[in-house]
Amino acid sequence: MDEFLHFMQGEMTVPGLFSPFHLVAIALTLTGAFLLPFFLRDASERVYKRILLIAWIALIVLEIGKQILLAFHYGSPSYWEYSYRDFPFSICSMVYYFAPIVLFVNKERHPKIVDAAIGYLCLVSLAGGLTVIAYPVMVTSRLIYINVQSFIHHGTQVILGVFVYVWNRRSVTIKTYYRSMIAFAITAAVAVVINVSFQPHFINMFFINPLIITNLPIGNVVQEKAGYPVFLIGFLSLIALVAFLIYLAETSIDKAIVKKKASRP
Repeated sequence: MDEFLHFMQGEMTVPGLFSPFHLVAIALTLTGAFLLPFFLRDASERVYKRILLIAWIALIVLEIGKQILLAFHYGSPSYWEYSYRDFPFSICSMVYYFAPIVLFVNKERHPKIVDAAIGYLCLVSLAGGLTVIAYPVMVTSRLIYINVQSFIHHGTQVILGVFVYVWNRRSVTIKTYYRSMIAFAITAAVAVVINVSFQPHFINMFFINPLIITNLPIGNVVQEKAGYPVFLIGFLSLIALVAFLIYLAETSIDKAIVKKKASRP
């Protein structure tokens, strides 16, 4: 078992920005984000949920593999040591928690909760996935498995985000955006509590630990110069703005398609 885990910790050159590894990830993500929604935009609810379930299970399995590899340390002797900072509670890992809400919560009984989860997936998670796929420097490493898992995870975020919006396009409204922002604020608050509670362990869920300087580019300068409250408000506002721009883009494209179809003789 030790030798197998050591094998799985094989290393590679850290993929750089626009390296072949990065470009392939971009190409596969964009292809999937176009083809899946295009061919299954009007799929039955059963097919829609089955695709979401399969993707969710695959992401969970890959994440478990990642957690195992990060906790295993090969040597003489080998040993296990888990780092709390690796626990999956980041903006991009929220797909693990919100996809089950869409899958298993009764929409008729809890429409607002399900709508918030849909909004989180097709707005906030999509924003996070796009950011990492475009600028993956903060998630790449020397471990082959971690790089592959990271690009699959964030690429799937993008693909699912687009697919979830397209399938729910008739029910996604500005209220969906507002509800997703409430859900985002709650998860951010939980992240701060986790960050503070586990000190002195280095934990920086959502990159918003008030006790340490964030490692986000530009964000670290803002936090150092202007203070944590300014950084926190600015960071959360930026996420909200990007999510809103994605909402505008998605709804505008959908309206243009509907209008074009209506104008055909």
